[in-house]
Amino acid sequence: MPNARETAVEVLMRCERGGYSNLVLMNILSENGLDARDRAFCTALVYGTLSRKITIDAILSRFVSRDISRLDMEVRQILRTGVYQIFWMDSVPLRAAINESVELCRRFRKSSASGFVNAVLRKVSSENISSAWSDIDDETERMSVKYSMCQGLVELLAEQYGDEAESVMSAMFRREDTYLRVNSLKCGDEQAAEKLRSEGIEVDETEIPHCLRVLSGNPVGTTAAGTGLVRIQSFPAQYAAYAASAVAGNRVLDMCAAPGGKTVCMAQDMKDQGDIISLDINAKRLKLIDRLVQEQNISIVKTCKGDASEYDDPESYDIVLCDVPCSGYGEIHSKPELRYKDPSISEDLPDLQYRILCNGARLTRQGGRVIYSTCTILDRENIGIIRRFLKEHDGYSLRKPDIVPEGALIIDDAISFTPGRHGSEGFFVAMLIKM
Repeated sequence: MPNARETAVEVLMRCERGGYSNLVLMNILSENGLDARDRAFCTALVYGTLSRKITIDAILSRFVSRDISRLDMEVRQILRTGVYQIFWMDSVPLRAAINESVELCRRFRKSSASGFVNAVLRKVSSENISSAWSDIDDETERMSVKYSMCQGLVELLAEQYGDEAESVMSAMFRREDTYLRVNSLKCGDEQAAEKLRSEGIEVDETEIPHCLRVLSGNPVGTTAAGTGLVRIQSFPAQYAAYAASAVAGNRVLDMCAAPGGKTVCMAQDMKDQGDIISLDINAKRLKLIDRLVQEQNISIVKTCKGDASEYDDPESYDIVLCDVPCSGYGEIHSKPELRYKDPSISEDLPDLQYRILCNGARLTRQGGRVIYSTCTILDRENIGIIRRFLKEHDGYSLRKPDIVPEGALIIDDAISFTPGRHGSEGFFVAMLIKM
């Protein structure tokens, strides 16, 4: 049976071939029978190694004469996981990090590389980690190596955040808090919290209704989760639904709705009374919404395949939620591949986002609300879209939600969650009122 380290290397190799880390990891862990402790170790090793890849390769390049990319894939990933264990996993003794990496060469039928792996990791272990970037004169390149992200993203963050940019990049390594959404159709917040505490999960209430922060323990597998009293959902995603202020009897359009978390939040706030159209351009992703709605015993949601920038309806809506496609840089901690995605690839996104917002606003009744949200931290996709919309459209007012969470930034009455400030992923929420 594969052990945790062997499984991690296998996951990393599949990711290098083009797989998404979260999907690859989930599939492999479901197959190999690791216990809970080894699953946790494997997960930490995979995400940690992916997140620090540029830094790790810079360290290795000091002791490997050839280009790292020219090494056998198995050897490359064994070395990378070895370096990550040496510098970032305090629970792993140095001797184990090196010896287990050497053992992996045999497991992957690369015994001829075992001496090489042993020698390289022993040399690495005697180094100071800062040596990977301390001699680099170019500021952008130095930050790229230190914080393991492509230079294009470093430049964009430096331009937007100025002196705060380095603290933002540093915060992207921190693990976000886990949040739960209480199913208010089944129980109250305190009842859910007490049920969780009875199962050893410590939680506390947050600034917004029906949102609990996990302080200790793993809620996955609890009776509370299994019976649908709570489900895991990020704080910002719940906040976007809170900003919609949906109530019983509303008519709601959730654009780009899959996988359906915000749809369900609004349906619960509506006490399952009214109408929600959950729109998505991908028919397969609509099945995710249908499944979640069914699991939550919600009856008012109708899924619909369509392009959010062109969708039409003869009747207007009380609330339109535009959770638009975005670059996703606010989710870097949970999606480390985004660190290496050049922002130039996403330069066309603001035009699409703007078209979706304009269409959503058109479909909103007078006096209704338009919620614009993203999971990125780039101004060009966030406040830049809102400022452009207000400049080009009369009859709309940007209004701050009643509750502004501690640590969130207020920008022109829109709310921005920046990594490191709130214990959550990066996110942006703006509430527009159609006057």
